[in-house]
Amino acid sequence: MNLDTLLIYILLIIPVVLSFSYFSNLSQLIGKIGSVIEVIVSFVVLSIPMGVYSHFNINSVNRILVISVSLVYTLSIFFASTYHSKIKESRNLKLHYSLMHLFVFTMLFTLVINDFGLMWIGIEATTASSALLLIIERQKTEIEAAWRYVLIVSTGLTLALISVILIYLNYHTLNSVAIIETGHSPSFILTIAGATALVGFGTKIGIFPMHTWLPDAHGEAPSEISAMFSGILLPVAAYVLYRFFLATYTPRLEEIFLIFILATLVFVALIMPSQRNIKRMFAYSTMENMALITLGLITGGLALVGALFIILTHAFGKSGAFFSSGNILNGFGTKKIDEIRGLRNRMPSTSMSLLASSLIVTGAPPFTTFLGEFLIIYQLINNGTIAAVIIIVICLFIISISLIQKVSVMIFDGNADGQEVIQLERTQKYVAGLSVLFAFSIIFVYLGGFL
Repeated sequence: MNLDTLLIYILLIIPVVLSFSYFSNLSQLIGKIGSVIEVIVSFVVLSIPMGVYSHFNINSVNRILVISVSLVYTLSIFFASTYHSKIKESRNLKLHYSLMHLFVFTMLFTLVINDFGLMWIGIEATTASSALLLIIERQKTEIEAAWRYVLIVSTGLTLALISVILIYLNYHTLNSVAIIETGHSPSFILTIAGATALVGFGTKIGIFPMHTWLPDAHGEAPSEISAMFSGILLPVAAYVLYRFFLATYTPRLEEIFLIFILATLVFVALIMPSQRNIKRMFAYSTMENMALITLGLITGGLALVGALFIILTHAFGKSGAFFSSGNILNGFGTKKIDEIRGLRNRMPSTSMSLLASSLIVTGAPPFTTFLGEFLIIYQLINNGTIAAVIIIVICLFIISISLIQKVSVMIFDGNADGQEVIQLERTQKYVAGLSVLFAFSIIFVYLGGFL
């Protein structure tokens, strides 16, 4: 076993070992230290040349996602320690931490494994580990959201299994690199395989109309889990769908993908103006981001680069949005947008982080979401899909205006006296962590081309 392969094994082993912190009274401290070590290892893995290493594969897309997963994981671990102690959810916190570590392992395993069948198993495992993270307090609404999540996503992934079977029947192997690099002739079987992969993994990603679990799960999940769902889990699923797309590509399949992506953007544009729950609002925003990421991946060329830019910045921006939402829930005791006013005066640090994260996820410059969207649209214009570009631009405009308008009202409308909330915010140490999170977003504007 060479050093590069050993590093990948270490990357996967660390969160598994950390999951045993459940049996220690220092589970939070172990989780914090271990997650930081995982970030260091993930950056070392970034230096590994792209290629196949034993059962693993490192390529231009998954190595970026490995960095995103490890960083958002670490931010979520640090956020959870303060957030849950404030809202009195500490009774199950050791189990919660342990499951977070396992959740990260399943995502990293899915990213680096070089086998379509094991990718499918990895995505299924993310469902099992993450569903339990929704029910930390075992409240009725949490259990209902978790049950709906498991039922809908598992049904979708059953369809994705059909795609795995069809790929094996066509190629007589499930080695992803061998299949993709060998190339293939378009066939009816591969079109069906790609379509079932779209429906199956699209359920996990939140592609319309297979998205119905997503706003419920995000709305009920603890804020750090919403951040992990939106910032890293869904992009991991999009990566898997991308690999299946490469293995099954036909011109007809690309058209099917485009139709579903455009339908997702239109749906979000129609429903965003009516949102009244801050976490559900950002959940629907995630659907927009994931549709664009998927579109960029399958389009290729400059659009692929744009998708990578969005993956990076979305991970931190959307995490910041859900962390800020958690602060607001902690301070105001509600998720209803109409009941949240005067954030600028009552929670000044959170209001700044909320506004910044909202600008990031809506594609405002100078963040790389803006550059990513521009590159995707530019590539589509070069490909001659002008009608799709018009629909995309209109939808992005409506979604962005709706989200920023609602956030602006929460921040700038009202001057209610809120000394109690201000004092609460001063004790929330994770606000400083949000500043680091946005610093990452700015830094990646300059590092994105190098990565």
